[in-house]
Amino acid sequence: MASSQKAARMGEDVRQNLEVSGVWLAAAATDTGRTRVDKVNAELVTLTYGTIVAQLCTDYDYDYAQVNLQLDKMGYNIGMRLIEDFLARSNTGRCGNFRDTAEIISKVSLD
Repeated sequence: MASSQKAARMGEDVRQNLEVSGVWLAAAATDTGRTRVDKVNAELVTLTYGTIVAQLCTDYDYDYAQVNLQLDKMGYNIGMRLIEDFLARSNTGRCGNFRDTAEIISKVSLD
């Protein structure tokens, strides 16, 4: 039995094709609806963040209060997008308190 794995871009479904007695069967990697998420090199993230900070410093004439304000806005917007994506993919209801929120996140992300 030979198997090959379809190359997937970040966030696409990962499927395995299995050959059984000359017939190709498409099978999900984990049949739970999960998608493949490629890992990003930590050095790339560090260099990208450093470049953004350096550009903001140049744009705001080294006014660090303004740079920090812009970084705060960027972080807030990224967090909002992550939350919206999580809620859209997990199909969960509203959380009543912080404990419920932590429980739902742990169940969905750690399963």
